[in-house]
Amino acid sequence: MSIVVGIAPGQDNQAAIELGIVLARTYGHRIVATSIDSAAFPMTPVHFESQYEKKFRKVAEAALDDARALIPSDIESEIVLHTSRSSRRGLLEMCEKADAYRLVVGPSADGKPGRIGLGSVSNGLLHSARLPVALAPSGYRAPEGATLERITAAYSGSTTSANLILGAAMVSAQSNVPFRIASFAPRSRVVASANVPFDMESSVVDEWTKTVQRDTDKILCSIEQLHIKPGETDVVVGTGVDWAAALTAVEWQHPEVMMLGSSGLGALKRVSLGSHAMRILQNSPVPIIVVPRRAKADYIRQQTV
Repeated sequence: MSIVVGIAPGQDNQAAIELGIVLARTYGHRIVATSIDSAAFPMTPVHFESQYEKKFRKVAEAALDDARALIPSDIESEIVLHTSRSSRRGLLEMCEKADAYRLVVGPSADGKPGRIGLGSVSNGLLHSARLPVALAPSGYRAPEGATLERITAAYSGSTTSANLILGAAMVSAQSNVPFRIASFAPRSRVVASANVPFDMESSVVDEWTKTVQRDTDKILCSIEQLHIKPGETDVVVGTGVDWAAALTAVEWQHPEVMMLGSSGLGALKRVSLGSHAMRILQNSPVPIIVVPRRAKADYIRQQTV
């Protein structure tokens, strides 16, 4: 299997490459760094390259050369210039061809430092991908030789997030990466939902944490091969004046990734983010892996999140 890393011609791709390296080293897979040449479409009956096509290909090849220089020698890698009708289509084609375990893409060119910025390609992938899509924050860098320090699964209480927890726990157990569960909400949302004054917020959050712990214990203990006892899994609840504060209210390690489940409203086995998940994605200080909606049995059988 492979970690496919999308290389955008003419952009800074180091964030995506660095995240791809961490994932490849953690899971023991090779990297396939690919840039998509869509300049030749639509095809014309004239069999020669236009100046634009030649220039685009030159820029794409230069981006792949930069990627090649960043990938360390201890990771098996392949560098591919793939021709397709669009960047989104081409990346998905390469994922099928390379038997991809993850698809990694970088932030948009105008993304905020330290945050994930969705561009037209990455946004399109979140609505059409059939495999987990890893999103690197702007400026993301990882220590040399690093593997994941922890996997965090975002829990909202839905069936989708319950399936996500099952998958994340399976991968954590098999890759020896610590695992935890996190839930987030702005402070106004927490207090309003409980209909209590602000000075009672801490007790509300404590009770919320216990509820999440009980729910997730039941989910995890349903998988016999995990051998997880009640209370073993670390559970954190992040609250703050807004979504950004809620996400930064909990402690993060480096490198760490957070898993987000797709919305139940999305097409079967395709990624689609609801408003809650999108707020988390936009304010996350760590890379996000958006996971397609899959059945519990699929996660256990495929051992994937």
